[in-house]
Amino acid sequence: MDAPHAGPGEVVVDIKAAGLCHSDVSALDDPTWMKSFPRLPMRLGHENAGVISEVGPGMDHWKVGDRVGLAMPDGDAIDYGAWDGGHGPKVRATDANLVRLPDELSFAMGAMATDAGLTSYHAMVARGGAKKAMRVGGIGLGGLGYIGAHIAVLKGGLRGRTEPGNP
Repeated sequence: MDAPHAGPGEVVVDIKAAGLCHSDVSALDDPTWMKSFPRLPMRLGHENAGVISEVGPGMDHWKVGDRVGLAMPDGDAIDYGAWDGGHGPKVRATDANLVRLPDELSFAMGAMATDAGLTSYHAMVARGGAKKAMRVGGIGLGGLGYIGAHIAVLKGGLRGRTEPGNP
C-alpha cells in the first residue's frame, strides 16, 4: 500500500500505538465480516494514537509534531470507511478524527481512549448518567466494562467493593 499524503483538510499521523478492537478480531475471524468493507484490500485499525508528520492545506491549527488520538466519529474516515486504518505506520485523518493528547498521556492510553474509552464513557455517563454518590452496575467486566467501571469510579458513582456477594 502506498504511503498516505495529506490533502486539503487532512493530516498524516505517524502511528505510535494501535489497539485491537473486537470488530478487528471479528473481521479476522469471520469471513462474512468482510462484506462490510467498502473495498479490499484495506488496512484495519481505528484505535490509534501518534504524532502528526504532515499537514495539508486548511489545517493550520495543527502542526507537525502534535500528539493526537484518532477517533472514529462517523465511521467514514479511519478503518471501516473509505480510508485505511492505523494498523500500519501512517494514516490520513481529518479534524473530525483528531483529538489532542496531552504530553503526560501515553500513546497507548490515548489509543485506548479513542474507541473503547469513548464507547464506555458514552454508556456510563452520557446515557447512564453516572454521577457522584450514584450506585451503578455493569454487566460483564471485559475490556469496555472494565473501562466503564473506572469511569464510574472517577465520576464518584461506584461505592463499596466489587466482589461477589458485597451488598
